[in-house]
Amino acid sequence: MASERLRVGFLGAGRIADLQCLGYLEHPDAVISAVCDSDEDVARRRAQEWGATRFYTDPEKLFADPEVDAIEILTPHQFHAQHAIAALEAGKHVSLQKPPTRTLAELDAVSRAAGQSGARIRVFENFMHYPPHVKARELVDEGAIGDVLSIRIKTAGGRPDAGWSVGPGSQAWRMRREDCGGGPITFDHGYHCFHMGRWLVPAEVERVQAFIHWTQLGEDAWHDGPALISWRYAGDLPRFGSWEVIASLGMSVRSDYYVSDDRMEIHGSEGILWVNRCTGKLMEEPSVVLYREGETRAFHELETDWAASFRLGGRDFVDALREGRPAAQDLDEARRTLAFALAAGRSAEEGRAVTLEEIYSAT
Repeated sequence: MASERLRVGFLGAGRIADLQCLGYLEHPDAVISAVCDSDEDVARRRAQEWGATRFYTDPEKLFADPEVDAIEILTPHQFHAQHAIAALEAGKHVSLQKPPTRTLAELDAVSRAAGQSGARIRVFENFMHYPPHVKARELVDEGAIGDVLSIRIKTAGGRPDAGWSVGPGSQAWRMRREDCGGGPITFDHGYHCFHMGRWLVPAEVERVQAFIHWTQLGEDAWHDGPALISWRYAGDLPRFGSWEVIASLGMSVRSDYYVSDDRMEIHGSEGILWVNRCTGKLMEEPSVVLYREGETRAFHELETDWAASFRLGGRDFVDALREGRPAAQDLDEARRTLAFALAAGRSAEEGRAVTLEEIYSAT
C-alpha cells in the first residue's frame, strides 16, 4: 500500500454518507472504488457521484471484491457485528460507524474476528475529530483549566421540518429499540455524548444514574426524550458529569445538518471551558471560550462546519492504514464508551444507579 491508493468500498449509502465520503474523496491516497446499498438506485447514484466503478446490492459481493482494500460500514446497528465480522474475515480493513454494536457480546465477537484476520478496524465517532472539540481536548491536556472536575453536555433539538431531510426508512429502524440497541437519542446519538464525557475527562466512568422519558409513537416505534443522565468518575478526585436532552419541537434550529446542537461546559480547578458549536448554529459566538485567572479568551479561528469532522476522520483512517498505526478509536476505547451507554439505558429502566462493572461482568 506504500505506492497505491487505498481502495474503499461503502456498505450503506444513505444520508450520513453525504459526509462520510468527504475524507476519502479529498485524500490523494484514497479512492472510493465500490458502493453497496440494499436500494439499487441509491447504490448506482452514489457510485456515479463518487466515481466508483462498481456497485452492488449484496454485501457478500462487496466483501469478495478483490479491488476493495477497506470497507466503510454505514448500515443499521443490527447489522454492524455481522457485516464487520464478514468484512474482516474477507481480509478487509474496516471503519465501523458508531455505535459499533448493540451489545458488548457483539463487539467482542467483532474483536475476535479482527484478531484472527490481521486486518485493522476502527470505530468512527466524528465528534472527536470536530475542530472545536479537538481544541478543547488540547486545552485540557495542556492544563489550561487545571484538574478537570466536571463536564456538562446539553443537546437541544428543534422543529423536525428544518435542516436535513432524513427518509422515513432511516428513521424507522432507529425507533425500534431492539434494532437500534437503545433509543435514537440516548443510544444512537448518545454514543457521541458519552464518548465526549470520556474523551474530555482524564478518568474512567464508574457509576451512572439516568432518567429517560420514552414516548411510543407507533406499534414498534419509540422516542427517548427528554432525558437527564449523570455519572461519577473513578478515582480519589471527585469528578462528575451530566448530559441533558431537551426537544423544543416548536423551535427553529439553524443548521445545515440535523436540527439539534450539542454544547459543553468543562469545569476545572483553575478555569472553565465552553464549547458552543456542533451541528447547529444556535448563537453567533466563538466556538470555544476559555476562562482562567479572571480573563476570558475566545478562539475565533477554528473550523466550525460539522462536515470538517468527517473530512478529518476519513483522512485519519487512510493515513493510519498507510502509516501502519492505529486509527482513532480502537475497539477497547469503543467498548468502554458502549458500556457507558448501556449503563445509562439500564439505569433508566431499573430506576437505580448502575456501575460500569455490572455491565462488564454481564458479558
